[in-house]
Amino acid sequence: MSGLRGAYVGGVRAARRLADRTGLLDRLGSSDAHTARHLRTLFAVHDVVDLAGLDLAWWSYPAMARVERFLAGRDAPRVFEFGAGASTAWLARRAAEVHSVEHDAGFAGHVRALLADAPHVTLHAVPATPADASTVVRSERAGHEHLDFGAYAATIDAVGGEFDLVVVDGRARVECFRRALDHLAPGGVVVFDNIRRKRYAEATTTPGTRVEYLRGGTPALPYPTTTGLISRG
Repeated sequence: MSGLRGAYVGGVRAARRLADRTGLLDRLGSSDAHTARHLRTLFAVHDVVDLAGLDLAWWSYPAMARVERFLAGRDAPRVFEFGAGASTAWLARRAAEVHSVEHDAGFAGHVRALLADAPHVTLHAVPATPADASTVVRSERAGHEHLDFGAYAATIDAVGGEFDLVVVDGRARVECFRRALDHLAPGGVVVFDNIRRKRYAEATTTPGTRVEYLRGGTPALPYPTTTGLISRG
């Protein structure tokens, strides 16, 4: 992490140490006020353990609330997730079966430690491989253009079956979204985070689908983001 983002995260972590010593973190976290609880999440930026402990997924709050209601209304919901993190632990508390694939083996280890008491969750660590002229599954994220995410995207095919919910919040999101549609159960939903980014425009214009844009405050961030819910329509 470098540049402005690195400076911001470093500053927040320094402020967190002070807030912890003064008891501010506990007071914010135990408050009944949404604003106070959100302020508490700002100290959890890029801290998957802390964010999971707050029982939050890293999507917009409106999307989180909508997905929670959706899962509560499904019978033994089955979930697949592209991109592990605090959301994996959040989903584990609300779904009967969860499969999550993560390309970063080191980060997958941190997430796996959160799931020790969740035998119904399977975490698949599937790293990218060096790309060559035949590679068709690339990530448009800066710094990842030289990598092939074919095996990562195909993990949902290897697991197989239908899923009530598929979360697209990792690498090569457009290709992962295409795969998700092939495995979506009747009435199922795809959660596509940060859907307003230009490089994801193709997903928002897929024939036969309906997109709901849920913009709002987001845990650990001082600005709103947009999470899309996509269903067949």
